[in-house]
Amino acid sequence: MARFNLTATTITFSIIILISISTSVGIRLGGRTKIDDVKTNKEIQAMGKYSVEEYNRLRRSQPGNNEEELTFSQVMEAEQQVVAGMKYYLTIETLSKSSGDPKVFQAVVEVKPWLHSKKLLKFAPSTANLLPVW
Repeated sequence: MARFNLTATTITFSIIILISISTSVGIRLGGRTKIDDVKTNKEIQAMGKYSVEEYNRLRRSQPGNNEEELTFSQVMEAEQQVVAGMKYYLTIETLSKSSGDPKVFQAVVEVKPWLHSKKLLKFAPSTANLLPVW
């Protein structure tokens, strides 16, 4: 019985230490974390480009959809969240292909590297609530 109590105490103490360390360095478990240097981060910029291309592809696949196509310009801001994989929240600047006018969108992309999976979950103008893309 004493051995069980020692093991349970060790596990409990380890969990408390991990939570204390993550709190002291500013990591919120399950919370969003701001990504710094977004404009020079090639992975984040590629994810923004993927988001715009995927939005255009999904838009074209819907019959009767008259929304204009977009051209990727840059990711302006990004946050990440640990989920079953990684979820990225992106603020993306685009250009209208027809008029060249700049437009800002919010996108959510979920990445599961072990499945080689990347999925655009949401894409909407930044002034609107994030809506599913389909």
